[in-house]
Amino acid sequence: MPVLARAAPLFELGLDICVFLFLPVLALASRGAAPLAATAGVLALGLAAPAGERAWQQVRGALPLFAALVAWGALSALWAVEPQRSLVVAAQLAGMFAAGLALIAASREIAAPARLVGAFAAGLLVALAVAVAQDATHGELTAPLARRGFVTPALNQVENGLAFALLPLAATLARRGHRLFAAALTAAGAAVIALLVGDAGRVGFALGVAAALLFYLWRRPLARVAAALSVAVILAAPVIFPPLAQIAAARHGAQDVKFSLWHRLEIWSFVGGRIGERPLFGWGLDASRAIPGGNGTTPEGWQLLPLHPHNAPLQLWLELGAPGAALFALFAARLWLALGAAPWPRAFAAAAAGSLVAAFTVGLGAYGIWQEWLIASEFLTLFLILVMARVAAQPMPDRRLGSIS
Repeated sequence: MPVLARAAPLFELGLDICVFLFLPVLALASRGAAPLAATAGVLALGLAAPAGERAWQQVRGALPLFAALVAWGALSALWAVEPQRSLVVAAQLAGMFAAGLALIAASREIAAPARLVGAFAAGLLVALAVAVAQDATHGELTAPLARRGFVTPALNQVENGLAFALLPLAATLARRGHRLFAAALTAAGAAVIALLVGDAGRVGFALGVAAALLFYLWRRPLARVAAALSVAVILAAPVIFPPLAQIAAARHGAQDVKFSLWHRLEIWSFVGGRIGERPLFGWGLDASRAIPGGNGTTPEGWQLLPLHPHNAPLQLWLELGAPGAALFALFAARLWLALGAAPWPRAFAAAAAGSLVAAFTVGLGAYGIWQEWLIASEFLTLFLILVMARVAAQPMPDRRLGSIS
């Protein structure tokens, strides 16, 4: 593919621009993350295709899992409560997964990985400023284009993006001799995460920092423990989360912390009953919004199932049954085991573990698992981590030079 090979510098420049825009787009218009990731996927495909089999070795394990998930989701249209919706979402997932796999394949083909990391760092700085400005001015930056009024949870997406990517970036910068900049960036990012209102991102980042410290000390054994624990939580989700609403201490504790947390318990209790009705096949891909009885309300007047269960394992069980949950559990285990075995510098691997913990934490308490901005953010973060790992693994520079190249 000589034409694609000659165009490689342009494809890579395009990817630099995409990663620069990643977090600012989440701050200004989070729905733009999906087309941004799709564009990045096309550019990545152009970069990876000329490399042939070498570029696709990294996705051999993930490809069958993603293909099986899409196929099972499409097949679920046969019994879904909204068959057409299931087919549409299956097609969307196929496209997004293809873009994500292309990004993973292209991560080894980046000729100037330090430049791409620098572009992302610059974009993160812009996103911090934008997020603070949007929060302080109640959305004045986007007010001329907005059809609805600004609400502070609109910044939850960029908060989560920061929680996913901040630690690996700081570890990479520190490895390249920019320790003061890495520390300042981490402090500024943590301050913005604390400033914004999203609890999932804030808790995820805090747990990610704690996990990074532990993984720095015991990466390989903890990776195996995390893999086993992830599988157990995903497969046992219907017997872990729904009963919490019936435990007085859990209910009262949730009410004391935040009303939305109490509402989560009510949602999970309702979802547990519906999972019990169709534990094997589920109700169909993306059927959460149409589950019978979901429009009902709690005694306090809150909807029993608003759009999705706000819990990734429960949503997989509810919509795709045991096969969907098993595929997700297998994917989670592979991520942890791959992290444990990756030949990455110790500090960087620990930071990547913190990122993964943050992502799993967010998945257990917020958002629908098929939301396009979330899938886009996760794939772009994974691509960035794989590229940053290459930069972090380069020989330490002479500190007197202070170069990241």
